[in-house]
Amino acid sequence: MNLNGLSWVFFDVGDTLVDESPPIGDSIAQFIREAGLLGYSILEEQIHQALFDAHIRHNPFPMRIVMERFIPSEADRAAIRSAMQYRKELEIPFPEAKPLLQSLSAHCRIGIIANQSNGTSERLERYGLLPYIEAVFSSAEEGLSKPDIRFFELALRKTACLPQHALMVGDRIDNDIIPAKRLGMRTIWIRQGFARYQRADQPSEAPDLIVDNLSQLQAAFEDSRTLYRMPKQDSV
Repeated sequence: MNLNGLSWVFFDVGDTLVDESPPIGDSIAQFIREAGLLGYSILEEQIHQALFDAHIRHNPFPMRIVMERFIPSEADRAAIRSAMQYRKELEIPFPEAKPLLQSLSAHCRIGIIANQSNGTSERLERYGLLPYIEAVFSSAEEGLSKPDIRFFELALRKTACLPQHALMVGDRIDNDIIPAKRLGMRTIWIRQGFARYQRADQPSEAPDLIVDNLSQLQAAFEDSRTLYRMPKQDSV
């Protein structure tokens, strides 16, 4: 992958820099418990498979689809949702995230483009990642969400970065790779979480590089002589 001329690397957060499996597992347990109180018998394995299926179909709201699949009553779904809470405090950064960002920040500027709730910068600070990140664009705070291409355009505009000088790293083909490629950004798909079995429908939507974890991503950056010969650039 040619990284020559790279100015900014934008990362997704969930299942890219931060492991969401603990809170997702907790949410699944809550769903099973609350559904059981209403008389529904659902297995954890069934929910896992349904979530994989929803991601493979590029559904923007996988958990909503799962609930509709197993709970036919809207009233019951509403009752279950009201009793559930997504516990963000269970999220943990992948151990490779901090050394990766620390190394990468010496050569290019780092930003975040993520579908996240309010307080994204504060959470990244608690994880020890914020010192290496220069711009954070969160859906809740910007009023736009992926895969809306306008969200990416906003990030590029506010960082004064041309698309051809930007790289997007994310775990979802539909939310991260496709919209970034449509703008002319370079892309790396990191196959983590429930979206790891997604596929690009068209060759033009395929990521420029595929890695399975942050260690492989670090190795890819280290192997790119063009990146590590290059001085850190200001935006154009």
